[in-house]
Amino acid sequence: MTPAQSDIKAISDWLTQSSRMRRAPLGKDQILVGPYATLLPVDPASTDWPNLSELAENGLALLVPTGQMPAILPKPRLENEPHGHPALVRRLGHLFGHKLGVDLPDVLTLALISPSQSIVDVLAGEGLGDIDLDAVACLCVPLWAIPVADRPAVTALCQHP
Repeated sequence: MTPAQSDIKAISDWLTQSSRMRRAPLGKDQILVGPYATLLPVDPASTDWPNLSELAENGLALLVPTGQMPAILPKPRLENEPHGHPALVRRLGHLFGHKLGVDLPDVLTLALISPSQSIVDVLAGEGLGDIDLDAVACLCVPLWAIPVADRPAVTALCQHP
């Protein structure tokens, strides 16, 4: 397993744990919890993006270069609303600002502004065109799938690290 795969696996495991059903505080009932975020594999050199038209309101899809994805990944639950979780910007802020580099591996975060640019294009534009994607894991946020009002805050959060 490459360092990037190991880092993304740790993040995937944390997202899975954060998206599990929970027991009600005062009973035996289970509380349905939606996905905290969904990881989707993408070819870093392509603009053939996954179809995000079924992404639930307040849903969060994070794109990851295909070579960084762990072998076993939970099925994407794009259509499920993130019940039991804070708003999208707060979830992304918690993950990028409080978890990465503390409880989870520190990874590169990118805001993908336009679906006409690939991850490789964005990295080159940031002066990171020679980055080794086997060594450095990337979490990419497709801004076109984020509500317009939240895009500036999400872009600022993607400045991590």
